[in-house]
Amino acid sequence: MARTVLACAAIAVFALPCRSDEAAAPPETLIRLSVAPEAAPRPALRYVLLPELKEMNPGNPVQGYLKCFMEQHKFFFDKESFQRREKLLSMPLKELPAQDLRNYGGFALTQADWAARLDTPDWQILPKLRIEGNYVLLPDIQEMRLLVGALKVRFRAEVALGRFDDAIGTAKTMFAISRHLSEHPTLIADLVAMFAANSAIGPLEEMLQQPGCPNLYWALTNLPAPLVPLDRGMEGERVLSLSPTEFGELDEKAPMTADQIKSLIAKWDVLLGDGKHLKPGESVVRPWLDARTTDESKVGAARHRLAEHGLPREQLLRFPADQVILLDQKHEYDARFDDLMKTMKLPAWQAQELARQSTPSGEPSLFADALVGPSVYRVDRIRWLLDQRIALLRHVEALRLYAAEHDGRLPAKLSEIAVPLPDDPLTGKPFRYEVTGDTAHLRGQAPVVEEKNPEFNVHYEVTLRK
Repeated sequence: MARTVLACAAIAVFALPCRSDEAAAPPETLIRLSVAPEAAPRPALRYVLLPELKEMNPGNPVQGYLKCFMEQHKFFFDKESFQRREKLLSMPLKELPAQDLRNYGGFALTQADWAARLDTPDWQILPKLRIEGNYVLLPDIQEMRLLVGALKVRFRAEVALGRFDDAIGTAKTMFAISRHLSEHPTLIADLVAMFAANSAIGPLEEMLQQPGCPNLYWALTNLPAPLVPLDRGMEGERVLSLSPTEFGELDEKAPMTADQIKSLIAKWDVLLGDGKHLKPGESVVRPWLDARTTDESKVGAARHRLAEHGLPREQLLRFPADQVILLDQKHEYDARFDDLMKTMKLPAWQAQELARQSTPSGEPSLFADALVGPSVYRVDRIRWLLDQRIALLRHVEALRLYAAEHDGRLPAKLSEIAVPLPDDPLTGKPFRYEVTGDTAHLRGQAPVVEEKNPEFNVHYEVTLRK
């Protein structure tokens, strides 16, 4: 398994594609929608985007998802099938051979629908995380991306055929998969959860533009926020820190031998080397450690901090300098990790402000600089972006509601809309809104450090059809 640092190298896989048609890279992601006025359905929750309790059955959906691949292995893994699926995913909707895709995926995707409506997800991975740590393999998580891709093809075909009830059923399956993946105790699974949810948003945008598409304002409003919580993934990162590959063998009670410390350093060289091929005898950790253990003032300061954490001073005096410095770095890692954990439940704008205030300065940290910080914040920012997209889609549907009640006109300002509108999850303030003729412009705010990244500057251009 790739650690948080390494996992974030793959974040580009899950990033939302730029939808504008400018030749050069634009400063924003422009999404053009042409929609018709549409009143809310009656009853208001005729359509929802997650399976309801009345649809659910007892059972573990994870086992059901894995059965999809057992049933039709060739459909998912055959090179020709994979390449065709990639073409179908990128093809304009009007060119999609929808009639040929009426039963796309067959029983395998029907099995996914059934699994998504089971109520007790259990990935059965915690014991392996504790033992194997960063070296645990997660093939089931990677396979879920293939399942999501196949469901997206079916979703698009249902939209093209105007089968909106079936399309919404597929959307429910994809969002349920996203929620179930968020129950996995790794941030990698959270990334795949966001990938699953983002994969459903594109076909939803296509569906809103089809004649006769129902208004989904209340369906979007009733989605959980955040859609992909990071609680389990972050707690899983803490489990990793107790494994033998991280800090599980770093003794706080007895002096460690030179051989024990050498063995630990060899493991951390692999972890902190970030994919570098070290030559025999070469080390990432050893030079860093030597620069500090030869400075008695640094060793003394580390002992003092450890004593403040509750380790007996007389015991620390018996520890070799290497062990003292490493223990001090472990405690620094724990402190920085908690600085992240404490913000997970906060709104984005509050979490960002606390992150700026708690940015460490001064002495570099062996573990915390590599294993905590930018990579985790990047995962969190993608979660915020997902919630922002859902909030923006609520605005699009609110515009359709307003137009249905006002002779096809757009509101001059958002305050004229009768239904509640969510603030931008990234700022806690209303989205930027302007109208030019029959076209409305909705813009979200980018998070700090992503201001120049088009993926985080989302612009919906919504044109009303008469």
